[in-house]
Amino acid sequence: MRKTIYLATMAIATASAIPSLAASLVCGGVGNDERREMAAAAGNASMSLQFSLAGRGNFVADVDVRITPAKGEAFSAKTDGPICYLQLPPGRYTVEASYKGTRKSTSATVPAAGGKPTRIAMSFPAGASDIDPGPVSTEEKLQASKP
Repeated sequence: MRKTIYLATMAIATASAIPSLAASLVCGGVGNDERREMAAAAGNASMSLQFSLAGRGNFVADVDVRITPAKGEAFSAKTDGPICYLQLPPGRYTVEASYKGTRKSTSATVPAAGGKPTRIAMSFPAGASDIDPGPVSTEEKLQASKP
């Protein structure tokens, strides 16, 4: 399984003592084995991200992601899978993603009370350079619909 864990603490030394964002990001694919291995990460996540191509819904990786809290420093990473789980403190965030020159942005809130992760799904336009991996199976569609 291709899985990368990024652990980052972005610190800033200012007079106003803006809090820094400490986040962990776990990304992986959509195959059965990887989904099972990522289940533990999903249980601790406060936000989930899913990246795909518009139209057919093919999953994509290598997405540049930037998570910015309402106050504080941002967390940035490049995904190595189409589904990612993050552990973020409660609060309001701007989620920015860039794939092959297309940028997407949305706002999200991580509630103070636990529960299911805040789910963000972003689709990017399919370009001429994208390789068509073939039809998406019913099982893949079902797996993609679950956080």
